[in-house]
Amino acid sequence: MTGIDRGSTGSQSVSGARARHHDGDRGARLETTYPPQGASAAQMRRALRAYLSGQALDATVVCDVVLAADEAFINAVGHAEAPDDPIRVTACVSEGEASVEIQDGGGGFTLRRSEPPSVPDVRRIGGRGVFLMKSLMDEVSVRSERTGTTVRMVRHLA
Repeated sequence: MTGIDRGSTGSQSVSGARARHHDGDRGARLETTYPPQGASAAQMRRALRAYLSGQALDATVVCDVVLAADEAFINAVGHAEAPDDPIRVTACVSEGEASVEIQDGGGGFTLRRSEPPSVPDVRRIGGRGVFLMKSLMDEVSVRSERTGTTVRMVRHLA
């Protein structure tokens, strides 16, 4: 995927991925869909990194948001219930925040509230994604319904 077209709404297709860009307060909003495959994660990271960098965000913020989104995306791939049910990634940058939503058709989970986030057992396989998301972002929420799950993450920019 290439850069963002700030003046129009466009759509691209790259190996099953689809992207739409919409004008927003600060710039374009990124909306992408990907097949629920591990290989799609690299495409998502590239598109999200390009979008966030194009919004003139600090490089550290870009890295943190992309890593948190990657964790949510990999969880969505791992819990996909149908091989043709796309994963939707939406990102938006406003004057005060950068937000990313990862939406899939999976059954979801309940986000446990712990303050501060409990450190995962490094001897266990897996189980660090939510910890990383909570550590890198200012807000993390999960909404699970019959039709799928949405993970919303927000990073405050001030």
